[in-house]
Amino acid sequence: MMVPSLLFLLIFVFFPMIYAVKLSLYQSSFFIPKPQFVGIRNYVNLFLAPDFWQATANTVWLAVGMMAVSLPAALLLAVMLDMKLRGTVLYRTIIFGPYVIPMVSSGLIFSLLFASDGGPVNLLFERLGLPEVDWLGHGHTALLSVLILTAWQFTGYYTVIFLAGLQSVPSSLAEACQVDGGGRWQVFRHVTLRALGPSLFFAIVICLIQTFQTFDQVYVMTGGGPDGATTTFAYYIFEKGFQAYNIGESSAASVVLIVILAALSYVQLHLSRRWVVEET
Repeated sequence: MMVPSLLFLLIFVFFPMIYAVKLSLYQSSFFIPKPQFVGIRNYVNLFLAPDFWQATANTVWLAVGMMAVSLPAALLLAVMLDMKLRGTVLYRTIIFGPYVIPMVSSGLIFSLLFASDGGPVNLLFERLGLPEVDWLGHGHTALLSVLILTAWQFTGYYTVIFLAGLQSVPSSLAEACQVDGGGRWQVFRHVTLRALGPSLFFAIVICLIQTFQTFDQVYVMTGGGPDGATTTFAYYIFEKGFQAYNIGESSAASVVLIVILAALSYVQLHLSRRWVVEET
């Protein structure tokens, strides 16, 4: 029964990873018929390239923004949905809805919303007496626009994760805390939040991985501009491989991305052993 799964991993995961490592050691492009072995030169050029570090900084900024905005918002929504208010099923559908919309479609919608000429957001600013903003034409606001779209797209997904964790918390623990004189905040802090440890760390890992894979929204909304202000790690790999036709450096960047994601996952799992409390 495991043979099909192993074949799938071998063909679509391990083989591409090994092949990417091999390509990263060669100077190759669509215009070089025979790749030339250059060792670690592609990695040296990669780490010396200012645009690589700009893409890395943009990705880190997005990751911090997602963890500061999307995860707390998702936790708040999950707590509210767990109160079993009237219309909870409808609210769940509305909150989770953006996640099932293709990212390309969402990117097109938000491009129209943030359009500098006649965009609904700027029209609202005009009604409120605020100055218009060139959302997608200025570096900081362009990256902020990408963050807003990404948070809107994935917050519902994290909400479902937290909601599943909340529904697995035994009610007896909260009742025991209330009997000891604990209020709502004490129950949330000492019971609910600790019991949500596995869900919280899972959401953090997934959030970091998804952020480092940010591509579609950048491709549709900004194309990495202006002046690389919204170029993310994944979009940098695309630019090097399919616009600059530098397959060697693109593969080297892919290998670095794999190492970063593996390291982040290891650190999160290692730290979770100290903080996560599993129900036994």
